[in-house]
Amino acid sequence: MLLEGIILYCSSQIGTERTGASIYHLLNGKKSIQTVQDAHVYNLTSFYGVHKRLSQQRFNAIIRELMTYDRLQKTSTTLIYTPTIAGEDWLHKHKPNLPFNYYNGLKYHDTGTIFLDRLTLLIQTLTNSKMNYFTFIPVIDKLPIENWVKSFYIKMKPHEPKLLPVIYKELHILLQNLSDQEAELFIDRLTGFKNYGMSITQLADTYKFSPDDVQLMLVAITHRMFETIENNNNFPILGLVIKDLVNTTLLTNSAATTYNLLQKKHSIDEISRIRNLKSNTIYDHIVEIALYDVDFSIINYVSEESQLDITNAVTEANSYKLRDIMQLVDEEISYFQIRLVLAKAKKFLK
Repeated sequence: MLLEGIILYCSSQIGTERTGASIYHLLNGKKSIQTVQDAHVYNLTSFYGVHKRLSQQRFNAIIRELMTYDRLQKTSTTLIYTPTIAGEDWLHKHKPNLPFNYYNGLKYHDTGTIFLDRLTLLIQTLTNSKMNYFTFIPVIDKLPIENWVKSFYIKMKPHEPKLLPVIYKELHILLQNLSDQEAELFIDRLTGFKNYGMSITQLADTYKFSPDDVQLMLVAITHRMFETIENNNNFPILGLVIKDLVNTTLLTNSAATTYNLLQKKHSIDEISRIRNLKSNTIYDHIVEIALYDVDFSIINYVSEESQLDITNAVTEANSYKLRDIMQLVDEEISYFQIRLVLAKAKKFLK
């Protein structure tokens, strides 16, 4: 139900502007400028990367299911799907009961996973340590996570007796902000001394959800927890768990390198030669920078007159399709300039 609702909502926001593949890439968190820019212009940043395990096969099956139930329809253009009237009615009815407002995918799609993995392994470590049992099998088999927990455990060893009670108290506060079912699902996923948390499949069977919805629920809960901890000083231990994850740049490493060179006043051609990359790649980096840095000025790449021309064209075309916009602007304006204005303005249309 939750995955179906998210797909319907994304389809409603995008309309006939993009194919169904764009929604799949959005939910998977595809690291492409096109997907990130789509997330911004269609106001779908919350759902970026919320279901990285979603397979193309499973996504297509959900699309077919929604069409079977007359909630989604294929347009005359191949692979473009829009909600039917019944689909819009279903979304209007069920959306208030779905945790859409928990998600902050663009910000937490990576750090949220790290936070949950750290917390899960930390609780397992502390509960086993309390019972003097040190031969347990780590429930999280990721070396960076294991190294972080080991380092944290050694550092906090003098305070170990106090750690579990404090973590319990902090989690209790966080879980009070969730529904009873959400809190129980989250707790059932945790592992303690000789008590392994339920798998996604076991949780699905217990709570009568699909495995997709269990995965999405855990992501939603994690995002909400992370945001609460980040914006509140009342979580001294969990605050340490996320400390190095806060305010990390969303730029890819390559775009960050380009940004560094731009700040040193290098031109696009110079950066292309220095980095041995095509100019189009540097253009992509600049669009990425404009998406994430609110203080980044695009005036050196697009004049104010051209910016106005582009924004007027978007309004006239009532579309974010580059081809439609291109037909309505001055012939000297490039696709790069249009993408840059869209990136900076984020959204024009209702």
